[in-house]
Amino acid sequence: MKFIKNLLSAVLAGVMISFGGAVYLACVAAEKAQLGAILFSLGLSVILIMGFLLFTGKTAYILENKPAYIPYLLTIWLGNLLGCALMGVLVQVAKPKLAETALSLCEAKLTQSPWQTLILGALCGILVYIAVDYFRSDEDKKSLPKYLLVFTCIPAFILCGFEHSVADMFYFAASSAYSLYTVKGIVYILLVSAGNLAGAVVFHIVRKLVTK
Repeated sequence: MKFIKNLLSAVLAGVMISFGGAVYLACVAAEKAQLGAILFSLGLSVILIMGFLLFTGKTAYILENKPAYIPYLLTIWLGNLLGCALMGVLVQVAKPKLAETALSLCEAKLTQSPWQTLILGALCGILVYIAVDYFRSDEDKKSLPKYLLVFTCIPAFILCGFEHSVADMFYFAASSAYSLYTVKGIVYILLVSAGNLAGAVVFHIVRKLVTK
């Protein structure tokens, strides 16, 4: 039952990131990418407020948990993937123009070298970690700074072109019903996921050393 609960929570997180991705695609198509980057923050803010499980929000703590944390993290990754795959198919059916925008976006992403993808994933992982960790550490529901971090860190990584694994799951799923399952697509998502994890873990460790 715990596995199912975690999986469903992760699916909902994938759906919410997909909503953010969808509005970003709509804004890109309308040549308003900056607005789309800001509105993308909707996805993460809902996830944090409602307590859904997001892969990039949990990776930083892998080294300070027991080995059982690894299958827990993999469950979240899988749930996020399922949520994004579902939303991707729905967007293809209901909004074909968004699927076309997603396709051009994904084609550009696949031109990156593996090292570029890893580094871009790591840089994104740092910004997401900052937003998520501070949001969760500040228990004041009316605190303005924790919401400001979400609505600045997220647009920042998007406008810089950094790579978020869960958002990319949605873009690939929306671009084609099968592109997410091609070898190139799978390798790309795995590289971004590894980058997200590495960036968050390293930043978290260094931050703890500095604060101590």
